[in-house]
Amino acid sequence: MHLKFSVLASQFLDDPQSVRRSVCWPVLVWEAPPVGVRPLFTRSTLTGLSLNRPTVAEPLVLEVRKRPQGVVPQASSITLGRTPDNDIVVEDPTVSRVHATFREETRTGVWYVADGGSHNGTWHDGTLLIPGRPAPLFDRASLRFGDMLATFLHFSAFNQFILDWLARHSRGARSYVSEGGLTRGG
Repeated sequence: MHLKFSVLASQFLDDPQSVRRSVCWPVLVWEAPPVGVRPLFTRSTLTGLSLNRPTVAEPLVLEVRKRPQGVVPQASSITLGRTPDNDIVVEDPTVSRVHATFREETRTGVWYVADGGSHNGTWHDGTLLIPGRPAPLFDRASLRFGDMLATFLHFSAFNQFILDWLARHSRGARSYVSEGGLTRGG
């Protein structure tokens, strides 16, 4: 499911506890590339999807959790890909049909990402992953699936990401971070 970042950020400013209660699983924050940055990959496939994409002003938040009707290569894995039968659907032509998988190690609570043999690769903090070899994801990690840039955030790191993003994107307004959340001062 795609959630609008601005809606979650607004809810967080109004009631930080409600967002902490509602976002209790990891998320991917898919941000548009900076203006003027050209895509890295030309290998793409058009699928006829509506292309729900982020903008510079509006990142998309993708929930990292299993859908009941998702692809089930392994019962505990969460699939990310371009086709609608994935758990996380990414409408980008440089993303493979089933591009990558996520899974949580139940004993430790550590999350992992693995490339599923994609055409354009999966990158974790700037390193290309070997297909099928999982890489650990801790509180926060930079990921790239084809040309899709995303930040993996454990639910405990999502609140700080909202504050950081709002501080970076505020327009001339001074922002103060308090224990209860972000407040704007003049």
